[in-house]
Amino acid sequence: MLWNQNIDPNKDPSQKPFILWRPFIMAWEWLVPPTVAHRDRQSPLARWIASFVIISISTALLILGIVYARPLKNSYKNMRAESMVKEARRMAENGQVVNAVMKAQEAYTNAPESVEAIRLNFEYFTQMKRDTALYFYDKLKQLEVLTPADEQMHVRCLMNLGRPKEASVMLEKLMRVEQPSEALMKLAEDVWGQREQNKPLLNVLRNYTKAHPEDKVGALRFAKVQMASSNPSEVGLGMELLWKLAAQDDGLGLQALEFINGLPTLSPADAAKLIQRLKTHPKAGESHYVAALKREVLLAPERKKEIVMDATAKYRDKKRDQLLPFVRWLVEQGEFLQVLTILSEEDAKTHQGLLENYLNALTMLQRFSDVERLVYDPKVADILDPTTVAMFRAHLAYVLKKPSEELRSKLIAAKDAAQANGRYAALLRIAQYGEERGHFDIAEDAYRLAIKAAQRASASANIEREAFTGLIKACESNQNTESMLVATLNAMQRWPDDNTFIERHLYASLLAGRNMELSLSNSQKLLRVQPKDNVRKLTVALAHWRLQDLQQAVSYLQYIDLNPLTEGQRAVFAAIANSGGFHNEAVGVVKAINPKASMLPEERRCFELVMSTPGSVVRP
Repeated sequence: MLWNQNIDPNKDPSQKPFILWRPFIMAWEWLVPPTVAHRDRQSPLARWIASFVIISISTALLILGIVYARPLKNSYKNMRAESMVKEARRMAENGQVVNAVMKAQEAYTNAPESVEAIRLNFEYFTQMKRDTALYFYDKLKQLEVLTPADEQMHVRCLMNLGRPKEASVMLEKLMRVEQPSEALMKLAEDVWGQREQNKPLLNVLRNYTKAHPEDKVGALRFAKVQMASSNPSEVGLGMELLWKLAAQDDGLGLQALEFINGLPTLSPADAAKLIQRLKTHPKAGESHYVAALKREVLLAPERKKEIVMDATAKYRDKKRDQLLPFVRWLVEQGEFLQVLTILSEEDAKTHQGLLENYLNALTMLQRFSDVERLVYDPKVADILDPTTVAMFRAHLAYVLKKPSEELRSKLIAAKDAAQANGRYAALLRIAQYGEERGHFDIAEDAYRLAIKAAQRASASANIEREAFTGLIKACESNQNTESMLVATLNAMQRWPDDNTFIERHLYASLLAGRNMELSLSNSQKLLRVQPKDNVRKLTVALAHWRLQDLQQAVSYLQYIDLNPLTEGQRAVFAAIANSGGFHNEAVGVVKAINPKASMLPEERRCFELVMSTPGSVVRP
């Protein structure tokens, strides 16, 4: 009777759950009684089983929490990192490059194992030409998630870091395992396109072009590589393909014409054909017409005056932007009066490019009063950028023979303006200008600033190389061995395969007495590559001299031609010879050196010691 009683007064006996749920509900109520009455009826076995199940479930949940907490946390971090990566890419697309890089780094910091964050940082640091990119490449490699695009990016990274040999090796491996593609062919052109040893690349490109006859961009790439070949027959085939592409009236045809125009030499027939095509191509602009004029003058220099006059008549009524390439060409040709004929002062003062060339023409015609009036005109200051104005004012101070301090102050003002605007090309020009006029300290500072600005802007490696070359020369002119050591070391780290920078660093290190054993070993390696190089023989002799091995030092002086050596290097030669007992010969060398010649302090000391110690031996 009691067992049939409804012990839950709140439950309607007629309302029964769905038949499939009933076993589960009965099992649940058996383990977890819903009411006190149910609990009183629960057997001890059911209580023990209920306790065991609850403890087991709780333990299982705890173990799962311990095991999967970190993966769940990492998964959450990866989701956040992927969101940041998408945001960084959006920023880059909108031109917010700096913010995009910072967001990419934040994504990696928050989720160091996020593949997308690592890949994005690898991409950005490759574009910025930073060696940090290699760290992110190694991370992708460790995670075993490298894609063909990552491998191609690695090759480009090595090229950007000035390591072309490693890039070439990696590209060869890549091309053996990958099918030819547009991206891979473009990369191959960038790595091998300017080299003569490009036979493997030619074969790959030839096969790709045959398999993809509709790919005109690939055909143009193939033609460019053929033109860089040392095989005359390949060059001939490349030229034939270029003219075939140049016959087309589209943008690619114009690109082919531009490449032909950039070739160092052309036959008269090809030059005439190029001139005619540049003038008549449907998509050609004013710059292409001016390129045709340049070629025309080169082809027929005796007709230069006629060519200039005909072109001047053609451009007399052109608008400002159309006029600029022609005016620039007139300045390059030295036709300064023609610039003033075709361009009025008022028109020049409305356009920056025209105004710069107008001022250059006035300067070359020595109309300095007009130049001075214009560069101090407020209207001109509004048209020209501050760097250009400051540079013209500095040049005006030079040509008007103003005091040296005034020229220095104006050069410094130009340098500061160029630095403020990140104008690496202008900084390079200012450095060269200061160097040519004897202001080597300003030149040295401007070269350093040009290097930093070029690196920040990820500019062409040629700009950096030119700046480093100028910096090393300026340090030498400033007689600053320490600065030269730092400059050559930085250049050598940037281009580890460039023997010129290595050679200069070894010489400076030995002069300063640094790392002599290592410098000797590296100098001997360089000499083995070019055994007849006079500077390298002197460097090895200097290394032995610094290490007190006089016999070996003197042996390397034999057959050195002094003509390619600087006066400072000749002084070092004389000091080594004098140490080996060849005093008369050493004195003969130093007497031929101008005492006022610019030398590094260590070279000057060699010169003075030989001159001041007749009959004695100079010790290193």
